[in-house]
Amino acid sequence: MTKPILQPQHVLRRDCPHLHQVPAGSMLPLWRRIHQELMIRGQKWHLPMNVAMVLVHLHLHPEDSEPAAMADANYFPRQTITFILDVLEREGLAVRRPHPNDRRRKLVQLTPAGEKKAEEMVQDMVAFESAALQTIEDVDLPRLQSFLARYADALAAQNDRDLKS
Repeated sequence: MTKPILQPQHVLRRDCPHLHQVPAGSMLPLWRRIHQELMIRGQKWHLPMNVAMVLVHLHLHPEDSEPAAMADANYFPRQTITFILDVLEREGLAVRRPHPNDRRRKLVQLTPAGEKKAEEMVQDMVAFESAALQTIEDVDLPRLQSFLARYADALAAQNDRDLKS
């Protein structure tokens, strides 16, 4: 089986100039660039990005196999999860099964093809990220990871504070 490749005609980068409305110290333009490159990389799998996210989620977290749990974990509306599951089933990557204790609920299980594709996707993203990081001179990866973890914690704490007010 050949590995999917990026199609150059589908790669569309948009300049992310610093906007007047965004202060110079904002990380938003940087996050947009990072997101854009990850989305470009994700195109090689020929799945809508939300479908790819749920496929990988099911692979990494099979315990969250109910549609409601997948919606919560991926911050998607329930109707979006229904669409995503329809695509995964149509592509032969997942199946919905009856819940053993509640006939109103369903469990989602990856097929062997779904497991294989999800594993390939995870391995590819890790290799992509590692290759990119190796091109940066003097990168202190543990320090970068520590900073980003603290940044994510600070964002979560700010969200919690804002939700209380």
